[in-house]
Amino acid sequence: MTVTVDASRCIGCGMCAYAAPGVFRIVGAVSTVLPHPDEAQASRAAGAANGCPVNAIRVRRQGKIRKK
Repeated sequence: MTVTVDASRCIGCGMCAYAAPGVFRIVGAVSTVLPHPDEAQASRAAGAANGCPVNAIRVRRQGKIRKK
């Protein structure tokens, strides 16, 4: 799983860190991806991407990109 956060779009609302704490952390005013995200939280990370209010999160699992 590869997870990215577009810091220029992120508003730091914290929804992703709440939904997938093994993948995301809020640092300063933006979300960041942990250096070794928890693969067991892949579906939670995808849910966070779907719920991101500014569509700043991208999750790639097994060659597919899930946007939102």
